[in-house]
Amino acid sequence: MTESRDAASLVVMYVGAFVSPLLAARLRLPAAVIEILLGLLVGVSGLQLVHTTPFTSFLSHLGITFLMFLVGAEIDFNHIRREGLRSVLIASIAAAGILLTGVALARLLRFPPYLGLVLGAMSCGILLVALVETGQQKSRLGQLLLLVGSIGEFLTLFGLAGFNLMHRFGAGWRLVLEVGRALVLFIVAYLLLSLLRLLVWWAPHHFERLVHADDPSEIGVRAGFVLMLSLSTLASLVGLESILGSFLAGALFAFVFRQRGALDAKLSAIGQGFFIPLFFISVGVTFDVHVLANPISIIRMVALLAGASLLSKALPLLLIRLLGVPLRQVFAGAFLLSSPLTLLVAIAALGRDLGILDAAGSGAVILLAIVSGVIFPVGYKQLLGKSIVAR
Repeated sequence: MTESRDAASLVVMYVGAFVSPLLAARLRLPAAVIEILLGLLVGVSGLQLVHTTPFTSFLSHLGITFLMFLVGAEIDFNHIRREGLRSVLIASIAAAGILLTGVALARLLRFPPYLGLVLGAMSCGILLVALVETGQQKSRLGQLLLLVGSIGEFLTLFGLAGFNLMHRFGAGWRLVLEVGRALVLFIVAYLLLSLLRLLVWWAPHHFERLVHADDPSEIGVRAGFVLMLSLSTLASLVGLESILGSFLAGALFAFVFRQRGALDAKLSAIGQGFFIPLFFISVGVTFDVHVLANPISIIRMVALLAGASLLSKALPLLLIRLLGVPLRQVFAGAFLLSSPLTLLVAIAALGRDLGILDAAGSGAVILLAIVSGVIFPVGYKQLLGKSIVAR
């Protein structure tokens, strides 16, 4: 009976996963938004089409683990290196300023400190899609936004790791010890990957299968899974959440292996085609609908979070004016950086798991992710102007 229930739930979820991109293309919305909304529809319909079981929960957890691995792997270290010291320095200060402004606004608004990460979160997912759609990915604005977004994504996840450790171990010597253990994990992983890169350089004929497009055994994909799952497990052992270890694995993978050939496309196909949609649909299915019992209150909360998120991006981003970016484009970029949809959902899930966010707080962050993922890219396109956007 349990197996048939698992199978039926999986069929329903994958019908939703199949339909979501088709609806997203027609409605011009991110696929993740449609997946969450479909999950929410299934969850609140009362038809019990999807049952949350250990099996579906495991696949959902694997989905967010894979998502965070791809988030880390999408950081373009080649791009960071090409930009030059001055651009990287200004972008780094802007990214750090965004995160700190988010924390300061959370304190000013008397929100829990954890929501400071929500306000300052940055990601390259929707950012890159919107830049490609408007033909701005190779423009000066697009390159700087990708630079700020990449650095900010890295800082956001390390800030999340810091909250995780402080929540578990407090602010004493135990925290210092755990931070040291986490740094050891980072160093060991870096050394192992550097050794692997050296071996690839010395004996390319033995390792070319890692990135070969036509390898029937898909050794490169298997290596990616080994790295992701190994660092996720090691992160748990040193007190971090496993998804943070997965992000670390992806970031290290991108840093050490700058030329990955077809491997990026293969890993993305597996993640986006199988595991990650299950996570987003599960977010909708398990959404606590009691959060919507007081719609005026939740609308006010989401609007306040959205406004504070936009403000936290706009003020520090003024620094890129030093690199010759017009003021109008700076504010357009602030809209785009304010829609880190996938990262917000991950932050909400982690906050709920750690007990930092209650059902109302987690629900508000998920709704913020949906609203910002829909509205802010439109604001970016409108503010940028049709004369610039035209392809």
